[in-house]
Amino acid sequence: MIYEITNFVDSIPANYHTDGLKPSPGMHIIIDLNQDGNLNQEGYKSYIIDKKGIISGLVYNKLVEVDCDFDFGIREYHSAYIDMNKALDLPAKRIHSTVPYIIKVKKENLQKIESSFENYFNNCKKYYDEDCFELVEQIINFSKNHLKSKINNDPILNEIDNKSYIIVYFAVDMKNLIKSHNAYLSSKLFLKDDFNIESGGDVYGVSGFLNGANTKKPFIMHQTSIYKNGINNRISKNNDIAIKLFQFETLLKNKKLPNIIPIFIDKEELNKEFVRIYSRDNTLTFRDIIRQLFEQRQEDISNYYLINWSNRNGIIINDIDYVTKFRFYIDNFVIENSMQIPNKQVKDKIANVFDFEVNVVQKIFNNALVVKTKKNSILFKYFDEIDPKYTTAVNFQNVLKYRKNFYDFIYKSKEDVINKNNFFSLLISGIINDIKHDGFNGKSTEWNIKEKLNILFSLNKKFDKQNKNFGGIDMASKIPEFQETTRKLFNDNDYHIQTDEEFAFVSGQLIYYILTKSEASNKTHSLLEPFITKNDSLLFKQTITRGIEQYKHSFEFGSRRFEKLTSEILGYNCLKGIKEMMPIILAGYFSKSLIFEKSKEKEGVATNVE
Repeated sequence: MIYEITNFVDSIPANYHTDGLKPSPGMHIIIDLNQDGNLNQEGYKSYIIDKKGIISGLVYNKLVEVDCDFDFGIREYHSAYIDMNKALDLPAKRIHSTVPYIIKVKKENLQKIESSFENYFNNCKKYYDEDCFELVEQIINFSKNHLKSKINNDPILNEIDNKSYIIVYFAVDMKNLIKSHNAYLSSKLFLKDDFNIESGGDVYGVSGFLNGANTKKPFIMHQTSIYKNGINNRISKNNDIAIKLFQFETLLKNKKLPNIIPIFIDKEELNKEFVRIYSRDNTLTFRDIIRQLFEQRQEDISNYYLINWSNRNGIIINDIDYVTKFRFYIDNFVIENSMQIPNKQVKDKIANVFDFEVNVVQKIFNNALVVKTKKNSILFKYFDEIDPKYTTAVNFQNVLKYRKNFYDFIYKSKEDVINKNNFFSLLISGIINDIKHDGFNGKSTEWNIKEKLNILFSLNKKFDKQNKNFGGIDMASKIPEFQETTRKLFNDNDYHIQTDEEFAFVSGQLIYYILTKSEASNKTHSLLEPFITKNDSLLFKQTITRGIEQYKHSFEFGSRRFEKLTSEILGYNCLKGIKEMMPIILAGYFSKSLIFEKSKEKEGVATNVE
């Protein structure tokens, strides 16, 4: 993986690392010394640069926006320290640059800076060539003798707060700056000298790229490894691997790459194209870029490492995995509107994995994993912390339990991570949880429930090839059949319930009708809970009987459909467990109530309340 990252960095144009970089906000000073080490005429210029990168200077004692083509951002980039423990003025850590040609200090430390110069410049001397010796000595002398007073007398200093940076740039050739910085990186990028080993005249060590020294944590160190200190990923000090890894990490810190990155193996042009697309618009996500790449050259979207990272108090690698081939299009993913949700298409085709993510996963997890915000943006919480106070306990646990499965299914094309067991368990637990919370805080969950039932009935066969979750039944196509047999039950005195599945569906219809008779001011679907917690069919029918007795004053005498349905259900001997038929009961409950359907003969309760 290390070598794939370094090859990826090699494929990126050198100027991309610094293109568009904004300098740190604060006071920026350009100093140009002559051959004698003194300031040239107009050899001191100072500016203020704000967070937006706007440059201002004093004109007639007034701060105004000015033009300046000096490459502040590039020079600051080529003077950055690795981390504060690799600063050159230890132990003070006041100077945050690493080359003799730039001095970067916060205003609050300006008055103490002279005490840091000795250590800083002594360490800097390790990182420049002999032909720069005289120039560096002039910079050292000027800095020690004149720099602080020069800055203190600059009225621009009053325009920045104590936490802002003061960055001094001595006017030198960029090549000298880069060479000095690379020498610093080569010396400091290894994690710890104790981990280094020598072999064949070369030194091998551990890169500091997302590594930590565990010498003070013996219980997480390898104790029986054949490698020195239990480390087997050392790299050579005599090549640029450590620098390339640092550059890659810096690309992440500077947000020059999206939060999900594919690193294609032996496909340099594809890596370049990925970066090229992102460089044109850095608001694009991995989803946007991979969609473009797939449309252009779908045969190449394979054989890559996928890196998911975030920046939470430092770079965090959330996930790294190898992807053999990316599956963008998904066949025959169609959501049928079995629950007849108003203003929805009869069939909603899901064309690709990202449509599946936004239109299916978002609904399954009640907007807690894939989050549609009020501003119409979309957030993805695959690796983020989820605040449990914004969702229910069951949904919170479902997100934590299943989000990696859905991430792998969508982004790594791992088809086996979602199967008949976890898909069914997730949907059913979510539906029952929504039923329990219907009406909570005045919010109805009926829409969510019906959406999930549509998803369960339509997509179960994609993860459960034989539809074993429904006893081999394709529920999306079976529900219209159940509705027809229910009508037949109402209209044909000689027709009776034939199967356990018919029993389950019409039971759902009857329970809905019973609960409509409740005179509670806040009727909710949570009233369904006592019925669906029973597994024994006898106990289930007893609960239905109690419901009828509870609301008997509300039933119309002579309601033929109600009476026929009740007698059929209470008289039927169901062999299967109620929990096994739970989805069919829910389908009967939440689909169109046929007891209220107006019949051709206008019999029974002929009121159409749909």
